[in-house]
Amino acid sequence: MKKVLIIKHGSLGDIVFSLPVMHSIKKHFFKEEIDILTEKKYFFFFKDSKYFNNLIEDNRIKNIFKILNLLFKLRKNKYDLIIDLQNSARTSFYNFFFRILSKSKISSSTYFAHERYIIPPQGTETTTQGLFNQIKLINILDSSNTEYSWLEKKLDIRYDSKIILFIPGVSSTGKYKQWQPEKFAKIAKYCENLGYKVCVVGNSSDRNSTAPIFNKCSNVIDNIDKSPPNIIYSIAKKASLIITNDTGPGHIASLSGTKILWILNDNKITASNIKNNKNNYKILSNNVKNITEEQVIEFLNIKKLL
Repeated sequence: MKKVLIIKHGSLGDIVFSLPVMHSIKKHFFKEEIDILTEKKYFFFFKDSKYFNNLIEDNRIKNIFKILNLLFKLRKNKYDLIIDLQNSARTSFYNFFFRILSKSKISSSTYFAHERYIIPPQGTETTTQGLFNQIKLINILDSSNTEYSWLEKKLDIRYDSKIILFIPGVSSTGKYKQWQPEKFAKIAKYCENLGYKVCVVGNSSDRNSTAPIFNKCSNVIDNIDKSPPNIIYSIAKKASLIITNDTGPGHIASLSGTKILWILNDNKITASNIKNNKNNYKILSNNVKNITEEQVIEFLNIKKLL
């Protein structure tokens, strides 16, 4: 192999799930040129990782002529191997194009791959496990202990005290996964009364989700609209505990290795998104909104998380 292309779009959570796999690909092909085809909004993220030689923009436009123009440009790069980590209907079309009009070997879970991984029923494996199973077919193995120091940034003295990181917001499409903000606020106040400083992260659309915390607590570190992935990760590294919904920023925080309490729906999506490990603590219900503050406080005490 001389040139490798990785394809990865998706949500922030999707990107996080693929990072350990990208790390393993980089370790396997450490002498090769590796490019990534992704959305422009993730360029800063992948640039810091230093996994890739070139970042190629693909914002998933719908215009077929622009799509074909992109694919013909990529074809000129003469990739020896294409690893499709997105495995979507869109990338199935990309794979068809490269299968017919190039000599590239293709790894994917979609049709037209030379080495195709058949995805089992949802919930059988986590997304990350599935991607590792996919690249195992091309003899790339899971290289454990993925290193994320490239995400860490120096923080100011506000973060030197005992901190609990709260992530109460979700995306506009993830409202069904959101625990009620008022309940987050009661837990935040409980933590504050125990001597912890409360910190919240999110973007401007999360203001309504974080407002109850600001109303209940007296001294909150406000990172709303100041929460790029490297800041979320760096705060998480300093925190004593993270409390979150199933959301992209929560998955970024989980990379820190800090203990994290997930408040979750008990379904196949959760089983796919959140693996079982020593740092992941889960409170589950068939409807996340049925989980009470008392349940969370009792869980915190039983597991000695505070």
